[in-house]
Amino acid sequence: MLKTLRRTVRVESDTLNYWKYRVLKEVEEVQKRMVDEMIETILKENLPTTRKRLHERFYKYYKAKYPSLPSRVIEGAYIVAGRIVKSFRERRKKGLTKKDKPEYKKVVVIYPNKINWRFNKLSVSVLTHKGWVEIPLRITKQLIRYLYEGWRVAEELKLRLIGRKVVIWLTFEKEEEVNVKEGNYLSIDVNENNVTVAVFEGFKLKEIRRYETNLGRIVVNYAIRRKEITKGYSTKEELIKKKLRRLRERERKLDVLRKTVKRIAELAKSFNARVVVGKFSSMAKERMEKDKNDELRHRVHQWSVVKFVELLKAQPVDVEEVSEAYTSSINPFNGKKLKKSKQIIERIVKVFNPYLMTGTAHEGRGIKVFRVNARYLDGGDVLLERDSIAPLNLMKKVDGRVVVFPSTSPNELRVTVYEPSRGVPVVELEVIKSKDKLRHG
Repeated sequence: MLKTLRRTVRVESDTLNYWKYRVLKEVEEVQKRMVDEMIETILKENLPTTRKRLHERFYKYYKAKYPSLPSRVIEGAYIVAGRIVKSFRERRKKGLTKKDKPEYKKVVVIYPNKINWRFNKLSVSVLTHKGWVEIPLRITKQLIRYLYEGWRVAEELKLRLIGRKVVIWLTFEKEEEVNVKEGNYLSIDVNENNVTVAVFEGFKLKEIRRYETNLGRIVVNYAIRRKEITKGYSTKEELIKKKLRRLRERERKLDVLRKTVKRIAELAKSFNARVVVGKFSSMAKERMEKDKNDELRHRVHQWSVVKFVELLKAQPVDVEEVSEAYTSSINPFNGKKLKKSKQIIERIVKVFNPYLMTGTAHEGRGIKVFRVNARYLDGGDVLLERDSIAPLNLMKKVDGRVVVFPSTSPNELRVTVYEPSRGVPVVELEVIKSKDKLRHG
């Protein structure tokens, strides 16, 4: 099975001369004027946002109004207007906006196909009302990687003027073969502080892995730091804005997510497995945020499950989404409901040297304290680790079979906790624990 992978690379240009800047500025001003008019017309006439319908409504009119303007700039304008209106209608339907119409502030000029733009690895040339304008690029390592590793440049080009420079977004595409072996699955449950993966080979459970992301703790810690920085000040002050930007919360969370997704994609490719993940939308997050206090609402809002699934789908693996309702509260072995009110949290502290575990000696440096919370629910005679049973229940929804263990005794089932940035195993947790055990065995 072939899967098309897409990656977007952001590239900056060198400083433009005055003529190039003025030409691109004129294109930007005309495009903004067209988009504003199109948005108003679409909402007034209640037009659908399909590309065909917008082309029929706007193309001839604006081609006659701006005869020297390239056709693809006009097409890009109604594509932008359609996307903005579609997003606005969805938000208005959810009650998330109070305005009559959306505002188009950050102007992006789109060339939808390569008829009116060219790329020669060192520069991008775009067709304007004054002819072709060449934009020299600042070459980056990321751009070189996609140029020389079998990726091809896609049709659409986006550019934005920032001062006398241009920011360009190039999309690269690549066809990659995805091999899936029948009976091999990776069932994934995404939690606030970890991602738990159950590996099935030939419909039999092989192992359970847990990648400790600690994203929930990162969110709480950054919220405390932001509160301390903004105490007694307005967030609109330039100095406060600068301090908040330096926190780099988004970059840090995205880095952890990408590393975790990379580990899971490598694991799926090594087993030729199909990836099963819980189906979770932004609307579901919004429902969870209702009737919560400020701190809990912020934690739910910052939960990165939707972004995690988005990154996973961009990998060369086959991804299937399944409803995750009740997967953390049902015993996968007998189907009985677990008692959520009787949750027991076991805290485990592990001290290790990640450099020595990966084979690089640092003479005792790099000691890290690793904290893991294991949440156990009352399953009658035994306790079941909550985060580990969720992927087992997800797999049952896909396959419908009883979970088959790798050994004859399910009581020996354990989950291996990994540190995602280096992919090293740190500690093991019991999935099924006897009630008389007060500590991790």
